[in-house]
Amino acid sequence: MNHRERVHAALRGEAIDRPPISFWGHFYHRESTARDLAEATLEFQRTYDWDWVKLNPRKHYHCEDWGVRYRYSGRPGEKPVLERWPIHAPADWSGITTRPAGAGALGEQLEAVRLTHAGLPADVPLIQTVFTPLAILGEMTEEPGDLRAHMRTHPDLVRAALEAVTVTFEEHVRRLMAEGIDGIYLATVDWASRDLTTPDEYRTWARPYDLRILAAAGPARFHVLHVCKRRNLLLEFADYPVAAFSYDALDPTNPPLREALANLPGAVMGGISHEDALQQPEPDAALAEWRRALDTTGGRRWLAAPGCSIPPVTPAANLRALRAAVDATRLTPG
Repeated sequence: MNHRERVHAALRGEAIDRPPISFWGHFYHRESTARDLAEATLEFQRTYDWDWVKLNPRKHYHCEDWGVRYRYSGRPGEKPVLERWPIHAPADWSGITTRPAGAGALGEQLEAVRLTHAGLPADVPLIQTVFTPLAILGEMTEEPGDLRAHMRTHPDLVRAALEAVTVTFEEHVRRLMAEGIDGIYLATVDWASRDLTTPDEYRTWARPYDLRILAAAGPARFHVLHVCKRRNLLLEFADYPVAAFSYDALDPTNPPLREALANLPGAVMGGISHEDALQQPEPDAALAEWRRALDTTGGRRWLAAPGCSIPPVTPAANLRALRAAVDATRLTPG
């Protein structure tokens, strides 16, 4: 099977020769322009020959056109630091209006998608990261608690801003799909965790807007919902129109793979702990997680992947060992 055939068969729960696998992470020193991001992504793909590519742009691209700024050190393993944000008081939400979906930082991401897509072999699916509208609003404050407070005290102002962001990204995801990508990777960031939001709050403040983004993206074979963080609300999203659900299946507060497969349609994506086993100096722990996930799923409706974006300091030897283990795996039909 080629990469695309393998991924699509896994999403449908059909027989495959081996599980598909991919990893992704930030290139902090190479994510500030479309060309740098595309070239870094393509180099990473050429090194490991993953079964699909999840473009991993700088997280704040979503909100830069509303005034968010980060400062980069230029060092590969060092996260950028928040330098400026637009929401300091509730009244500031009135300044969050619609933005051009193909200009500014959003236009730059369209160019990164074009460059990456053009550089990939035809059989490698490409998906692009998009945050949910509520998550984008959360990036406009100094800390998530500020948005939560304003949701309680000034709900109308926050809803108007949420509407503006949703309208902007409805058009942006239409443009992304027009570039020929295979789907969007819709990420909830912190906002689908019980540490920040109750299920009722999520249904009120996030679900309608999430579904509008997915509707705007249209039907596609490889839309993914990434439900981030611990104590997540994964099982609340069973009716979302996506092909796969990505999450940290190794966190003990999240549903294990077996429970996710029993309660969600489509496929699950994960099974390798991005901040624990994958960061060990030897690959043994990561390989053990890979084998357990393979035993649990039987290699069906499962795409081997990290629970979230991998750190830049991830040992290359661990990634190579996992890639070799996957290549040595042969699944029996039936």
